[in-house]
Formats: sequence, structure tokens, C-alpha cells
Amino acid sequence: MENTVKFFRRNLPHWLVSDRSYFVTIRLHGTLPQTVMRTLQEKRNSLEASSPDSPKLLHLQRRQFLKLEKILDVCESGRAWLADPDIASMVLKNLDWLRAERGWRIYAGVVMPTHLHLLMRSEDGRSGELPNDLAHFKRFSAHKVNQILGRSGPFWAREQFDHWIRNREKFEGTIRYILNNPMKAGLVTDWRKWPWYCLDESVKELI
Repeated sequence: MENTVKFFRRNLPHWLVSDRSYFVTIRLHGTLPQTVMRTLQEKRNSLEASSPDSPKLLHLQRRQFLKLEKILDVCESGRAWLADPDIASMVLKNLDWLRAERGWRIYAGVVMPTHLHLLMRSEDGRSGELPNDLAHFKRFSAHKVNQILGRSGPFWAREQFDHWIRNREKFEGTIRYILNNPMKAGLVTDWRKWPWYCLDESVKELI
């Protein structure tokens, strides 16, 4: 049985398990219509009420994530601040805080125009602190970005998508998914040509 260290729900469920890697997606504020989010949440709530332990729930969550990812890639909101090279570079650089100060190993990451993907794992037993550590990262990077943009107000969406990786196959598939996101969005023809990604030395042989 998995060692659950924390489970809670805001708009999304967050299931934190010790000694596991996490696939995290942090999006910009205002990039997903509230009507879409509300409809998806109602579908999840209905399935959870009828079959809380059903594999159908996990399948639904995956389908919903892919649907939301398509919306983010199209960027109809017009909010694509992460497409600015200075901002994208700054966000990547600030991942060092998560590594050095909070002990997270970031196996792979990519900065897209509207969102950030990370595959990360705690090396200091901080799996239960994932939401708090990400909140600190978001506040600090948002302050820096707003200075660059000369604006104020929310930069990141309040809540991120996160789920733990269940096996090696999913781990390797998530790395490829992250790196290939710029290609899937039609921004480049080879993921290596996208400037704003990071890849840990320990997983380069998997690509």
C-alpha cells in the first residue's frame, strides 16, 4: 500500500505520497475559462460520489488534464507572458531555489507560453510539503515577473495540477511528454530546439 502523507481538495484533488516523483503543471492566472473548470469539476464530483475508488475516476482525470492542456497550448486567453524570453529564463533559473533550498530534484521541466511542466521528487523527505514549496516558488517568481512586466496582480493560477508517478513506465513517459510539449503545440519541430527546458543528467539516457 502506498504511504499517503497528505490528501486534500481545493478545486482539484491533491494526493501526496512519500518517496514518489510528481508531475506538476503550473499555469498562468486566467488561462482557463471558469465555465470549463466548473463543468470538469462537476463531472469529477459526480463520479467520485458514485464510484470513489473506481479506475474510471483516474481515467477521467487523465482525459480532463489532456483537454485542459489543449486549451493552454492554443492560448485563447491572450495571456502568454511566459513566451517572453527574459521571463522564461528567469522562471527556469528560479527552479534552483526548489533544488538547493527545498531539496527537490527536478528531472525534467519546460516553460511553455502559458504554463510550466515539472517532474520532481523530494530528496529530503518533503513530499508532504510539495504544495507549500510550490506556493513559495510561485510567490517569489511572480514578484520578479511582475517587476519585469511593470504590472501588479496575480501571475500564476492559485492551484496547480499535481499527481504522483506510479511506476517506471509512467516516469519515463512523463519525461518524454514534458520535453515534447513544445513540438505538440507546434512551436518547434524538435524538442532540443526549444530554449526553455531543463533535464537532469540522471535521466538523459532515457531520451
